[in-house]
Amino acid sequence: MKTSTKIILTTAFFGTLGLAGLSRVVSAKQPQSPVAIVRQHHSVTQVAQASDGDGETNDDAQEQQEATKLQPLAKITAQQAQQAAETSVGGKASSVKLENENGNLVYAVEIAQQEIKVDAGNAKVLYTENANQEDDKNEATRPKSSIQVQQTSDGDGETNDDGK
Repeated sequence: MKTSTKIILTTAFFGTLGLAGLSRVVSAKQPQSPVAIVRQHHSVTQVAQASDGDGETNDDAQEQQEATKLQPLAKITAQQAQQAAETSVGGKASSVKLENENGNLVYAVEIAQQEIKVDAGNAKVLYTENANQEDDKNEATRPKSSIQVQQTSDGDGETNDDGK
């Protein structure tokens, strides 16, 4: 092959590489296409759907982890708490959760539209409240559990005093 042909091919090769690199730089500085923006919006929507509607990400895993830590402190089982609540109120329980309620270890038993708090130490029904609304004004007068636990922080600067 002639020297002039080698020079032309080499120049063409490096010119092609240069144009490819230049086009990458130019396309990187271009605004995003509408399709890319829609894809980003879609991924944000999927993250928002993982929320349970209260502005926080799914609390169930955190609540389950908290209950697992508290379980060794409880002196009664969830079944005993459920039985105590059902006997007290009448009806069938839909859920039973072990919670740290303001430093008191209690089982929260839901029956119909009521939430019954049962002492996790002796199965005594402490109080009943409407499940749909929290009644904070009577909080100071509520009976305390026989098992007191430290209130924990959930990392956002607020005290996690009710297991939520």
